Amino acid sequence: MAPAAKRPRLVSPPENWRATWDLIIELRKDRTAVVDAMGSEALADREADEATFQYQTLISLMLSSQTKDLVTAETMRALRKHGLTVDNILDNTTDEELHELIRKVGFHNNKTKYIRAATQILRDQHDSRVPDTMESLCALPGVGPKMALITLRVAHGITAGIAVDTHVHRIANQLGWTGGGTKNPEQTRAALEAWVPFGLWARFNLELVGLGQEVQTEKPKLLAKSLLSSDPKTALRLLKTLGLDVHKVAAQHADDLDSKYGVADDLRLLVNKKKSS
Repeated sequence: MAPAAKRPRLVSPPENWRATWDLIIELRKDRTAVVDAMGSEALADREADEATFQYQTLISLMLSSQTKDLVTAETMRALRKHGLTVDNILDNTTDEELHELIRKVGFHNNKTKYIRAATQILRDQHDSRVPDTMESLCALPGVGPKMALITLRVAHGITAGIAVDTHVHRIANQLGWTGGGTKNPEQTRAALEAWVPFGLWARFNLELVGLGQEVQTEKPKLLAKSLLSSDPKTALRLLKTLGLDVHKVAAQHADDLDSKYGVADDLRLLVNKKKSS
């Protein structure tokens, strides 16, 4: 067996990390990223009984892998309308019906098998309840560390680690928060957990995922929020670090941004600075 990859451990927190974190929180305070409304954490029925809510939370996370939040949300609505409970999936839903309900998500064939098998394990080994340990959750087919950590937090109120997906992995490395760079999400999780205060672990994933989504798909809005923030200069530097071409976005969306946010002067400075450089 090959030796486990060495995980980086930081001796001390990165310089100025708190100021960067506070700025991220400020940029995310409007809660307008896709993940805030349609992320897997928001899709279970909070009016349902506890066991059903926990089960739906787990299923939403299993569906979310390699799937856009919008598609996951649409699929969860269909499943909830059908009846997303352990008993209904096992006793009243065929494999063909389950597959048809989730066919729009990524890897739907595998996920049909995983959901069926995981749900059976919940009934047989956990009294039809979602377990509350990392070991038991990761033993379920189709469930990895990130899903398990978010399930623990949302379903049970347990914070057992920092959930790291591609957004968190990328941003943490771009910000220099991983002690020299990490190669995969689990290495990133170990690096972050070595210095991030425990009190921030629970919200870390949602904040960075939302920021990452806005960097990729909501560039004009994110630029405007940065210009209107408490520290525009630092906010713009943050966006550049995350790969956003602020000058290009300013030039392409100047009129629209000004009409929505009233940032004409700031945009003009950005565009003129780019032209003169």
